[in-house]
Amino acid sequence: MESILKERILDFHQSGIPAYIRRDVAVTHVKDMVTTIVGGRKTGKTYLTYQVIDDLLKTGVIASLKCVCYLHFDDETLAAMRQEDLACIDRVFLSLLEKEERDGALLFVFDEIHCVQGWENFVLRLKKRPNWLVMVTGSTADLEEDKVARQLRGKTFTNKLHPLSFKEFLRFNGFASATGRMSSTDHAAARGLLDLYLEKGGYPAAATIDRQILRQLLQNYFNSIVASDFILGRNVQSPGACKAYLRDLLQKNACPYTHKKELNNLRSMGFNLAPKTVSEWFSWAEESYLLGSVGICSPSPKRVAQNYRKIYCCDWAMANSVTGWSEKRISRSLEAIVYWHLVRQGFVVSYELAGAEKSEIDFVVSHHGERPFAAIQVCVDLADEAVMERELKGLAWYVKRNPEVECRFITLAEPRRKADIPVVSALDFLLDHDKLFKTGTPV
Repeated sequence: MESILKERILDFHQSGIPAYIRRDVAVTHVKDMVTTIVGGRKTGKTYLTYQVIDDLLKTGVIASLKCVCYLHFDDETLAAMRQEDLACIDRVFLSLLEKEERDGALLFVFDEIHCVQGWENFVLRLKKRPNWLVMVTGSTADLEEDKVARQLRGKTFTNKLHPLSFKEFLRFNGFASATGRMSSTDHAAARGLLDLYLEKGGYPAAATIDRQILRQLLQNYFNSIVASDFILGRNVQSPGACKAYLRDLLQKNACPYTHKKELNNLRSMGFNLAPKTVSEWFSWAEESYLLGSVGICSPSPKRVAQNYRKIYCCDWAMANSVTGWSEKRISRSLEAIVYWHLVRQGFVVSYELAGAEKSEIDFVVSHHGERPFAAIQVCVDLADEAVMERELKGLAWYVKRNPEVECRFITLAEPRRKADIPVVSALDFLLDHDKLFKTGTPV
């Protein structure tokens, strides 16, 4: 095992940092804490570690690539590693360094180390050295934020990675003019790429893949999540029912969801499950970063529990690829894009039911522990007067009762008319070309 470790560490030093496309994620390192990067499968966590290493080299935090111990535990040669083998990692790494290198800052990067039992104590031991940085990545629930905080006794700082934002999607497609004012040519190109983003979603591999195999790729991703994070990772006893449930969750992208309705739906398909099972699977879907969910905007836990949740798949294109629908469902995809854009900026997101007719307001936005400062209605096109009137009704009711809250329409089409409430194009919203809210500075 020591010879294998030495070979893998030297392989990384000799091959260097692979080429990567920069992500807009500022990975935070906190003194005396293990840095963890978590997120769904295939979102680019490994390549983000390359970016972090590169940044630490450029800023002089670490002197050279020789000061990096990089190990990927998905490597078949490390698959047989046992708990007692972990202790030799730092010993082998230090043996490769000169004395002045050993005395300087060192970086340990462990990709998918949770595959080895007992990894927590090993990582905590490394972190006791004041000049050693330790970074751990993982995609399964073994590195879910609350769980890893318990495993590492609170000595961890978690950084979450989501699929590509629209700005990152532009970068992956070679589009550089994503900030500031754009020429009419660049604006048209960016607008075309927004349509492509709606179609392809945010997985890095999907950004430039041929459309002919896109659906197959996303279906493979879904099957991998079902198998690894549920059937095998959670030892699910009813794999057929579980896959049917997860597929139905994705069909409800940007739609209301309740456990009771979903339980009845599964029973109609011949799956007789206990309510606890469905509730558990839903929690696992969130922990595995398959979806996010929002409740109604209320300080009352009772009101939140009495109303449905709205769910948003981590990738709307994957949601579309595994459903039986033939239409593109652009409206749902756009709403999911807006949701994840708000989440990436650290906002707390909920929805509201306005007036006696309970007109739904798509998003009510706030900071943690504070009152809402914004309300958003998402619509593909507001050119139709009937659509405008319907969408305006809920916001008008809400702003009358909450005059301090800024309200906005976000529309895929370019705004064609003035409205009582400002209309912002989705392109400007996603590129942050205009400050959307006066009070809602991202955190």
